[in-house]
Amino acid sequence: MVDHSSNPKYQDILKTAHSLFWKHGIKRVSIEEICRESDVSKMTFYRFFPNKIELAKTVLQGLFDNAMKDHRALMAQDIPFEEKVRKQLLLKFEGTKAISAELVKDVYSNQEWGLGEYMKQRSEEAIKVIINDYAAAQKKGWVRKDLSLGFILYIFHKMPEWIRDEQLLASYNDPQELIMEIANFFFYGILPHEKEANE
Repeated sequence: MVDHSSNPKYQDILKTAHSLFWKHGIKRVSIEEICRESDVSKMTFYRFFPNKIELAKTVLQGLFDNAMKDHRALMAQDIPFEEKVRKQLLLKFEGTKAISAELVKDVYSNQEWGLGEYMKQRSEEAIKVIINDYAAAQKKGWVRKDLSLGFILYIFHKMPEWIRDEQLLASYNDPQELIMEIANFFFYGILPHEKEANE
């Protein structure tokens, strides 16, 4: 497979697609619109991507790859675990900024595109890394001793379901607000209580 990552036109298409998908979802955005906004021809588009769905998958892949790279770099920092949690929340905030309900719906509701399955597969990879990091942190007393890692795993698997829940989404201004609510609840719920931390 040819690596186009150093090609400026390829990068322009990715940035434009990210911006348009985040704002309008995937279904409503056309290849013509992506080409117009990124100032490339359709011929150039098809040189890099066979269709819009492969482009969407490439955008999601880049986000996952960057998120995992950021997570590993954060976990390697010599700072208190609580500070790592705070920084993880900031990363989550940045990663979900301006995400539209249309995008969430498009990714998870259209089975033919396979994007929901792709997100599930990549999430599983990420969860394994995060669970291992939390297990190590728990041994050091940085995560509540009484917290079951199996429960963390369960929460991670439930999160996509909550984000797709239209009734739950209706209680928030946008999907990012809900994602951050879940992230805050999760991350601050794993930290030791003050008394436990001082033991």
